[in-house]
Amino acid sequence: MPEATPSAVFAVKRWSASSSNSRLSRATLVISGGGRNWRAHATGNGAVDALLRAVDTALAPVLEEGVELQTYNVHATGDGHDAGAAVTLSLRSKSDDPQAPSYPGRGVHENILEASLAAYVDAINRLVAHANVDVAAAAPGPGETDKPSLADDADESKHHHDRYGEMFNP
Repeated sequence: MPEATPSAVFAVKRWSASSSNSRLSRATLVISGGGRNWRAHATGNGAVDALLRAVDTALAPVLEEGVELQTYNVHATGDGHDAGAAVTLSLRSKSDDPQAPSYPGRGVHENILEASLAAYVDAINRLVAHANVDVAAAAPGPGETDKPSLADDADESKHHHDRYGEMFNP
């Protein structure tokens, strides 16, 4: 497992996430790296899942076959409601190679979502550094990751609407 802390190629500029018990969680983020901003939105089964999926979507041109989360751990950094979160995780490149290396990530913040995002991006930075990925060459042209597809939003909205209809009209 590569352990050296790489120089950060990617950094989270901003993010937002929403979650409830009545719909899929949603996340939007902007990541800087390789001289540009990488934008994406995603849905997931919770706010953390939606944020990590948004990272995967934004960085898909760099991550090629993608990554898979192997471990995810959260620990409180203090007591009570003022406690922060320390997140450690590991991921690896999706591939057919069962010996593919695992990359650790760590994030600490008062907000568990921010700590999770920091840990995930930390692990991706390690993977990119270890694989010597040319981020600038992998970057799509301007605008290709800047705006979500309206068709994606329409499909997602229809999917949610269909699920709610099934709940009340079996």
